[in-house]
Amino acid sequence: MENQDDTELIKLAREGDSVAFEELVERNYMFVYKISYKWTGIKEDAEDITQNVFMKLAGSIQTFKESSSFQTWLYRITINSAKDFSKKNARIRKKEMALSDQQNMKEGSTSEENSIAELIQYMITKLPHKLKETALLVFSEGMSHKEAAVVLDCAEKTVSWRVFQVKKKLKKHLESDGVKL
Repeated sequence: MENQDDTELIKLAREGDSVAFEELVERNYMFVYKISYKWTGIKEDAEDITQNVFMKLAGSIQTFKESSSFQTWLYRITINSAKDFSKKNARIRKKEMALSDQQNMKEGSTSEENSIAELIQYMITKLPHKLKETALLVFSEGMSHKEAAVVLDCAEKTVSWRVFQVKKKLKKHLESDGVKL
């Protein structure tokens, strides 16, 4: 199975080949996990989202249309799963983050650069979903605006506008927190 590409594995998985499906999962696990982790910033949540994605994949692989790449389709499933997960766990996480922030303030940071990067990552997790998913794809995944537009199923200009909004919001929050840019 290792010599087969994803297209062949998808075909076999659709026909009920569990070994082919397992190979797809193995090949794409870290890809899905990284996106999930970047979305939540919490290892355990990223693991839960990743499991949910592959459970959804098992139930929906028959609906995959080869009009887009498998990875693009998997991005969409992952981002939608991360959104759903975030909605369900928002209240719990809000309390945990408050406690974590208090603890971090007590301990102090070892490096100003690390704390700025952590602050930016934290602020991205608090953005509205459409801005958050755009920031994730463009900044964290290094996608072009055109590539992100395909994944998000929107116009490239929409992605550009969202990136502008993300930068504007991050700059405003950083300056209000006393970070000079």
